[in-house]
Amino acid sequence: MEHFNTDSVIRYVGESKQQVIDSRDVAKMIGKTHAHLMRDIDSYKEVLDQNPKLDSDRFFIESSYQAGTGKNYKCYLLTKQGCEFVANKLTGRKGTIFTATYVGLFNEYQEEHNQALEGHLLKDELVIRKGELEYHRDYLIQMERQNANNEVKNLISIADRMENRHDRNLILNEALNKSVMPVAQPLSLSATNVANQIGTSPYNVGKWGQMLGLKAPRGERCRYGYWQDDRYYYNEDALQIFLDHRDDILGEEDY
Repeated sequence: MEHFNTDSVIRYVGESKQQVIDSRDVAKMIGKTHAHLMRDIDSYKEVLDQNPKLDSDRFFIESSYQAGTGKNYKCYLLTKQGCEFVANKLTGRKGTIFTATYVGLFNEYQEEHNQALEGHLLKDELVIRKGELEYHRDYLIQMERQNANNEVKNLISIADRMENRHDRNLILNEALNKSVMPVAQPLSLSATNVANQIGTSPYNVGKWGQMLGLKAPRGERCRYGYWQDDRYYYNEDALQIFLDHRDDILGEEDY
């Protein structure tokens, strides 16, 4: 296979500086004529454009080149996703070689340009750049945790509506296994915390929590709270119900 130099094949395009490979170079890599590859890409785009959720420009960016005669001809600029799309349509050794080639080109180009960029950055700019990368990394981690815990909350919501205790516990166990951090409401209050807000005793809070259906069976959780070790924590929905019944709770003579 022909050797391709990263600087002559990979280039940036658009305001986002997206890295792309010209369809003419891709045709050489996979051993097709450019006209044949263009027909293939046109058919891929036709399918992608039928789905409003898919943006074909993320894969294939329409462009043009000028031939020796001075006439302009159509071509495509393939992003890394576009190359992956084409590679998935290839079979056997040809697909494997093309995948290794375009992945190597993109990675090598990125590494070379990262080194060149860092060579021109001042020390303070490097610190800022690293700080931004760490921020984005932490943001992605938080988003992954948030998505996981949203799934957990949905499972808990499903479990709360199930009458069969065995099935409910199975769903709750699945939720706990998926959880990557405590799945508590933003406000988590012990009986003592609730008692201080109402002006009663923790004992009364526990008793009324049971009477009002706010307290899950030991070791389980419900829409109003959860057990952690030997302590039960109420959420903000439970607190509001306690406040709504404050007069009844304070009217008890044995608190």
